[in-house]
Amino acid sequence: MRREQRLRTESQFNAVRRRGRGCSNKLLVLRTLANGLPYSRFGYLVSKRTGKAVVRNRVRRRLREIVRLTPISPGWDLVFIARGDIADQPYSQIARSVHELLRRARLLAEGHQNDVLQTGGS
Repeated sequence: MRREQRLRTESQFNAVRRRGRGCSNKLLVLRTLANGLPYSRFGYLVSKRTGKAVVRNRVRRRLREIVRLTPISPGWDLVFIARGDIADQPYSQIARSVHELLRRARLLAEGHQNDVLQTGGS
């Protein structure tokens, strides 16, 4: 993911968390805020309750890859917040969870709203 597509500073994360709209499911919370840019930016929050650093990083890598493979409308800041036992879930379940949230937030790119996410992995 290119640097410009990442939320990097605490103030960027806080703006999305405070002013953004949200939806959630069992595994994730998605907060969104329009950014007025020609591209979307992404951030991932995985708390220490999820596990040690290796586990948290694996969850972040999975989320980044799922987002990379999913066509998302430009012009939004998105923060994915991991919940509960996400680390114990297979990749396919996390992918379904991300896709469900993006569909509910109406952020899937034009022409992809009804697509079923095709994913592999464990």
